[in-house]
Amino acid sequence: MAGKTQAKRPVTKAVAKAATKAAPAASTRNAAAKGVPANGKPLTENAKLAKPTPPKPAAAKAVTPPAAKAAPKPVAPKPVAPGAKSGPKPKRQLNGATRVGIAGCAGRMGQMLLKMLAQAPGVLVVGGTERRGSQALGMDLGALAGTEPFGITVGDDPALLFDTADVVIDFTNPSATALHAGYAAKNGTAHVIGTTGLDADQQAAVARAAQRAPIVMAANMSLGVNLLELVVEQMARILDTDWDIEVVEMHHRHKVDAPSGTALALGEAAARGRGTTLRRVAKRGRDGQAGPRAKGEIGFAALRGGDVVGDHTVIFAADGERVEVTHKASSRELFARGAVKAVLWAAGKAPGLYSMKDVLGFSVGAQPANGG
Repeated sequence: MAGKTQAKRPVTKAVAKAATKAAPAASTRNAAAKGVPANGKPLTENAKLAKPTPPKPAAAKAVTPPAAKAAPKPVAPKPVAPGAKSGPKPKRQLNGATRVGIAGCAGRMGQMLLKMLAQAPGVLVVGGTERRGSQALGMDLGALAGTEPFGITVGDDPALLFDTADVVIDFTNPSATALHAGYAAKNGTAHVIGTTGLDADQQAAVARAAQRAPIVMAANMSLGVNLLELVVEQMARILDTDWDIEVVEMHHRHKVDAPSGTALALGEAAARGRGTTLRRVAKRGRDGQAGPRAKGEIGFAALRGGDVVGDHTVIFAADGERVEVTHKASSRELFARGAVKAVLWAAGKAPGLYSMKDVLGFSVGAQPANGG
């Protein structure tokens, strides 16, 4: 009898080893089904006879820890109930730096952003994209920024950019920005938008994406312009409709949308101050026999020429007096500085649609409308 017992044991070990090498996953499942611990060691004869616990629960408990340890990626966030907001994308930092991508990196603002972000503390530029067919494709980002090589070339895959970065800053065009917002929502990536001229559908797409990702959207990212918006809103709240409001803006000859996004934002601020919406009271330019000016109207005039970075004036005109508030930009650096602040602020924020006023930390509380 002793001889038979000794002959069986080596065969059992050999089969177990062969099965493990051929199909380790299957061995684990088979072991779990039979109540064998995940470490592969056979149970003692007494343990087999005693059967202190049902085999399936014991196997499930033993297998779970190795499966969790084997996962190569960070633990996925908890499932989100339908209609609920997802959590922000965890920061994937390298040496404490926030990873930033730039959509539209070869444009005037894109190149300025590359230069400033490369020098900004706490930031690591990880990519940049341009539209298909752009001459910038394949260029090193450092060449666009006028700095040392980054070792990263310009690509045309925004999906990859949003998957790689913690924050993507976007100065492209309305249709591209609406598409990019979808990638932001899919990945939970923070999206800082400086694109202007979005129509109602494109703005709605951005708003939907903000339910699943932090999005900062601003027509103008300079501190001065955002302060001007607050001043205009307060003035419109104080002055009744006997005061006419006109917004005048001037930009360089290459600007494609009119009125500018900043001019419209100033008009919206004035409309809020009067307790109405800009859509109801806007007058987008006059030509020919336009007739007398309607009371309560907010008018716009757009000028184009030269290399003007951006001038904006809001005029409050009444009988016998006029008040004008103006902001003039002489360099795109001021927009880029604001954009860098927005990038650092947005990283790791909860999903939502934010403005530069959130980034800068000031706002005007709602008050009763005056004469709207």
